[in-house]
Amino acid sequence: LIRELPVLDNEMFHSIKPGLSAYADIPEMGGYTVRQLLKVAKKTVPQLDWKRTPLVLKATAGLRLLPPEKAQALLEQVQDVFDESPFFVPDDSVSIMDGTNEGILAWVTVNFLTGHLYAETRKTVGILDLGGGSTQITFLPKSKVRVHLYKLIYFQYCASTLCYAGYKLCYQEVLKVVKGIVHQPYELKNTCVLYAFSYYFDRAVDAGLIDGTQGGMLEVRDFKKGAKEVCNKMSKYRPVSPFLCMDMTYITCLLKDGFGFKENTVLQLTKKVNNVETSWALGAMFKHFQNLKIH
Repeated sequence: LIRELPVLDNEMFHSIKPGLSAYADIPEMGGYTVRQLLKVAKKTVPQLDWKRTPLVLKATAGLRLLPPEKAQALLEQVQDVFDESPFFVPDDSVSIMDGTNEGILAWVTVNFLTGHLYAETRKTVGILDLGGGSTQITFLPKSKVRVHLYKLIYFQYCASTLCYAGYKLCYQEVLKVVKGIVHQPYELKNTCVLYAFSYYFDRAVDAGLIDGTQGGMLEVRDFKKGAKEVCNKMSKYRPVSPFLCMDMTYITCLLKDGFGFKENTVLQLTKKVNNVETSWALGAMFKHFQNLKIH
């Protein structure tokens, strides 16, 4: 992917919720939220560097799942905001990224931050990313990166309500839409260290399994244990996270019966590595700079 690795000095990470897809019916508000992010960018990037600092927006599953005309309306709003800004706007600055690239670029990010892209031994880590509309497993089995991309299964309301009846009934319902549908990569049986982030991290924090700042290492069985505890004590968690039982059960089932992990498979749950966000964004920046022949 990248012939020569750049050096990362620091990162400014700022997020706004909800995501862009939430404004499918009012695309002007999508443009407004991007303007708020650009205010942060102006405060972070020295003014002398504005004209040579590229602006890039890559939309993910949220926009991929929208009707094409609504997704396009949002992209056009973002493009208008970019064109009005003082930053450098490349020709391909606003686009929808496919899930395969999302997985590969997240893999690049994590392996760069953990120092594995520099290693002569070629030992790398795998990544597990669970988002709002897709999930990726990316790893290096032998000589090439392999990505497994899956669309998330959405439960109808009648199914999700079973997750208020305890772990067992909830698991049985989740199993119907996971087992036999998700591909089990055989290379994962003896693969490298696995880093998990996004909803894996967030739900583990919500369930009290890891610290929200430090993260931590969990076995698959820890998610199972946490799911059982949450589902049996939903009155404790419901005000903060009403769907936590379903989410934890889904993650457990996805890891065990979907991907085929053993209960003692260890996952490194992390939100940041060396104070940099673990996501596809950094990898996308490297790739974009490479395309621009900046590095």
